[in-house]
Amino acid sequence: MNIRPAEQKDHDRIHAILLATGRFTDEEVLCAMELVEEWLTRPEKGDYIVQVVDTAGEVAGYVCYGPTPLTDGVYDLYWIAVDPRFQGQGFGQVLLRFVENEVRRREGRMLLIETSSKDSYGPTLRFYERSGYDEISRIKDFYRIEDDKVVFCKRLAK
Repeated sequence: MNIRPAEQKDHDRIHAILLATGRFTDEEVLCAMELVEEWLTRPEKGDYIVQVVDTAGEVAGYVCYGPTPLTDGVYDLYWIAVDPRFQGQGFGQVLLRFVENEVRRREGRMLLIETSSKDSYGPTLRFYERSGYDEISRIKDFYRIEDDKVVFCKRLAK
């Protein structure tokens, strides 16, 4: 298992992973891919950092995170997705721990995650809770009726 920066050759594989999860709308996949493309074309900008985890030469999942604008040491986890064929094998945990360690290395103090409350996101919500994240905010009907915006936070010790 290896975590490395996403490269152009990973573009289509990341797209396929997002589709394979079955959790994201077409608009959400488009948005996620826009961030991947931003990283691939202008990584020096530093707004979005995209890493992939591969095993035996196959990309099993990816993560996108970056510093929250106008804050001191706060980062956002924008996307994390693991191909369903690799779910339940610890790839998501490895990616999440990698991001936490990178944020610490960059002298970050907090990692925020915004997600949906849709029923299909139940496993995602439990994943963040099991990973030590606290739900700090919930905005009712944010995305659409009966689909709340849920914000998780983890304060990172140095």
